[in-house]
Amino acid sequence: MLRIVEQTTAEGAEHENTLVENTIARKIFLANELSAGKIYRGSCLVVVNDNNSTDTLTVGVRFGTTSATPASNTDCGRSTAVDSEDADQAVVKWEIQVQSATRAIITTEIQNPDAKGTGAVTRHGTVLTIAADTQYYCDITLDWSVAHADNEAASACFAVTE
Repeated sequence: MLRIVEQTTAEGAEHENTLVENTIARKIFLANELSAGKIYRGSCLVVVNDNNSTDTLTVGVRFGTTSATPASNTDCGRSTAVDSEDADQAVVKWEIQVQSATRAIITTEIQNPDAKGTGAVTRHGTVLTIAADTQYYCDITLDWSVAHADNEAASACFAVTE
């Protein structure tokens, strides 16, 4: 039986006017939460609210122990940098399978926020070294190619199940 462990149904804070990759949605795994045999699945809808000209947007998934600078955590997958248009959307899905007290696998499927609506998806798999007594962050991140006030995107909804 699946259990929803985290859910947001309202649009979050926008990622805008910056060249710094940053978080739009996050699952915090508390110390001792990642135990052998557990499987977590997450999904996030990304919406482009505004785009300046031909600036590109990249969507990513990061996992690690750093909350303040998610770009320093392990890169577990990212979309292609594409020229998005206003109202474009992308879906991000990830799954973490905890194999032991020291090892987990994360797989990601990340749709390009594509202006052409092709729905191209990149898939990745990453082996993670974990410690049971450590807190971790699984972040959905965005990264614009140009810092501009008209580059705005956000998480429209986010859910995690166990």
